[in-house]
This record gives sequence, C-alpha cells and structure tokens, in this order.
Amino acid sequence: MFGEINVVEKQKVLEDMIRDKLKKDSFDALKNRDNKRVDVLRFLISLIDKKELQLPPDGLTESEEIVVLRKELKNKEESKEMFLKASRQDLVDQLDYEISVVKEYLPAEMSEDKISEIVEQVIVEKGNNFGMIMKEVMIKTGGVVDGGVISKIVKEKING
Repeated sequence: MFGEINVVEKQKVLEDMIRDKLKKDSFDALKNRDNKRVDVLRFLISLIDKKELQLPPDGLTESEEIVVLRKELKNKEESKEMFLKASRQDLVDQLDYEISVVKEYLPAEMSEDKISEIVEQVIVEKGNNFGMIMKEVMIKTGGVVDGGVISKIVKEKING
C-alpha cells in the first residue's frame, strides 16, 4: 500500500487515520439519519481541528489526536458524575452514549500489569523522582494510557 508514496506522505496517511475515520463515520451516520451519532462525531472532529489550529502547520500526530479524545472522555466522565449527583438521569444517559462513541475511537488501554512493568523499569533508570518517572512513562506508553492510572501506579511503587 505504501510502496508508491514517500515517507512523509506515509506518515501523513498514518497521522490522519483517526480524524479520517471520524469524518467517514460521521458521513455514514448522516446517511443513516443517526443524528445523535452525527452530533457526537462532528464535535470530536471539531475538537481535533481546534487543537490542530494551535499547533505548527505540519499538523497533529495520531498520538496527539488520541490525547484530545482522552481529554474529552475524561470531561464527559466528570460531567456524568455531576449529573448523577444531581439526579439528572436524562443527561447521564446522553453522556453514557457519548462516552461509548468516544471509546470506539480510542486504542485499547494497556493493562495495569504492563504499566507496572514500565514504571518499575523507569524507576530503576531514573530513581524515585515522581515528575521524571511520570514524564518517562507517559513517553514510553505513547499516550495510550490515562495519566491518572499511571500516577496511581507510580505513587504505589515509590511509597512501597
């Protein structure tokens, strides 16, 4: 597939995969008159586009798109908690749907055992400096793991 294009074009094809999939799925949902899904997908596309405008012209990488989607997932989960406390089941149901759609476009989470292995390896390399460990683990996991999960594991490992 990539034999005819140069490395820069290949990288661009790989980087645009999430946004392109969102756009294609949005178009399909529009054809199927699934307005609820269209709204969620268009919102996710707009978040990625907005983030891209804040960066240099070479655009977002796929891992940066994942970071945008993870941030939105976290926002939706926090909102859901607030709506649960306020007994707004209608809004909780809407957010459950939106959360499920966002999760479709995120890569599978790494297991906590695998994260623990990475954390232990980084502690051996970098010592017990929380900030350095967090930074290195985030780099090694490539943005596919929630920072809160990593933070919890790092604190457990450092504190014994």
